[in-house]
Formats: sequence, structure tokens, C-alpha cells
Amino acid sequence: MPEFSLRQVTAEDQFGLSAVRDLIAEYAEWLAPFVTHTTIAEELASLPAPFASPTGCFILATDANGRACGCVGVMRHEGSVCEVKRLYVRPECRGSGLGRELLASSLDAACALGYGIALVSSVPAHMEAAIHMYEQVGFTPTHRFEDHTHAEVEMLYLRFDLGDWCP
Repeated sequence: MPEFSLRQVTAEDQFGLSAVRDLIAEYAEWLAPFVTHTTIAEELASLPAPFASPTGCFILATDANGRACGCVGVMRHEGSVCEVKRLYVRPECRGSGLGRELLASSLDAACALGYGIALVSSVPAHMEAAIHMYEQVGFTPTHRFEDHTHAEVEMLYLRFDLGDWCP
């Protein structure tokens, strides 16, 4: 099984920011048949915000050759609630356990940032593996918590009580 290195990307990490931008652009393209992302360009331009410290973080996974393989972000939703967003693993790295590793790392980061609840939104028609992973970890369905620009797309909203995860 391949080994991956995970690290939090800071505003000073130009390689990391560039890699994250590339991964988010791939993520948006991968979802394009299902979702129209009208905010992706703004998000890419403003990185590392809204995932910046002290209320968030962005985690990048690289392989042994330093190639970017996946990413995930944590950002404040409101109060002690965060969102785990942009969890993406390149197709050639899928099935390696990297998605689960990134999710665990994002939940660890959410704990360190002081959050009590983590939220995710997902597209059931295109993200079956991710939804299965979230459910295996313990995420459960919740109410709609975000106004998406793609109202015609069926969305699934999940929540996770970090008290079950944090040490």
C-alpha cells in the first residue's frame, strides 16, 4: 500500500497552495456533470481563506515522490460547528485508504481547532464511496445547512459529533 505524507498548507507554502488549487480545480471538474460551482473561482483566488488559521485549515496529501494526491479542508460554519469540505483524492490514488486518512486528519484538525460538530455535504448521485466512508466513521443525516447554487441537484447533509472522536 502506498504511503502518503499529510501536511497543513499555510499562506507561506506556495507549492502547497498551488497543489491545492490544482486539486480543487480537478474536484470541480469531476463534479461538473452534477454540480455547477459558481464560487470555486472565488475560493481558488482567496486560498487559504476560508480554510485559514485560526478557524480552519487545509490538508494536502503527497506521495513518496512529492506529487499531490489529495486534499481536504476544515472551515468554520458557525460557533463550535465546522464544515469538512473539498475532500478529494485523485483517481489513481483511490482505493488506497487515502480518503479515510484525509477524513481522519480533518477530524483531528477540527478537534484541535476546538470544534464540537463537523458537517459535510455530498452529492449522492456521484459520491457514493465518500458517503459510505462518512457513514462508516459515524456521520448521520442532518438538516440542510447550506444554500447551494445548484438547487436542482439532490444533496445529502451529514453531521458528526466530534465528542466521539476528540481525545
